[in-house]
Amino acid sequence: MMLDVSFLTVKLHGKPIGTLTHLGDERSIFAFNDAYIGNADRETLGLSFKDQYGELRNDFRPIKVKLMPFFSNLLPEGRLRSYLAEKAGV
Repeated sequence: MMLDVSFLTVKLHGKPIGTLTHLGDERSIFAFNDAYIGNADRETLGLSFKDQYGELRNDFRPIKVKLMPFFSNLLPEGRLRSYLAEKAGV
């Protein structure tokens, strides 16, 4: 069995901070890169990425949906979503 794995670089203000990896079978996982994790002065991607103490969460598990809700809600729906995906080649 061969896995079809693909990934996208996630950027914040033009700087790469992590990756979204498609694991196949509608599963995906997000991970911050080491530089972002190690930067004490990092910008905040979203409050959902912080724990109850304000520390960065990096314990994400694969999700059996196309994208975790934070990223899915950033995309438009319907034809505009298809148009943007086509333009981006994804």
